[in-house]
Amino acid sequence: MKREFDLVVIGTGTAASVPAYKCRAAGWQVAVIDELPYGGTCALRGCDPKKVLVGAGELTEWSRRMRGYGVSGDLQIRWPELVHFKQTYGLST
Repeated sequence: MKREFDLVVIGTGTAASVPAYKCRAAGWQVAVIDELPYGGTCALRGCDPKKVLVGAGELTEWSRRMRGYGVSGDLQIRWPELVHFKQTYGLST
């Protein structure tokens, strides 16, 4: 089956989705293709999952800094659990 499109977008991240949505809203026939799960590198495999690791580090550091100022206890990172969460981050959304 042969189909014609006004725009073919490669990738499903923000850089690809924004023009795809705008062109579709303007009535264009748009095709979106990606060999990886939809969402793009930043959301699923890059920037956002990385922030899970950074956030955990910042949380433990702030906890240490606030000792004696109303915060007590010793937060610790369980790296295998955190890395597992990072690897699944964004897959359920």
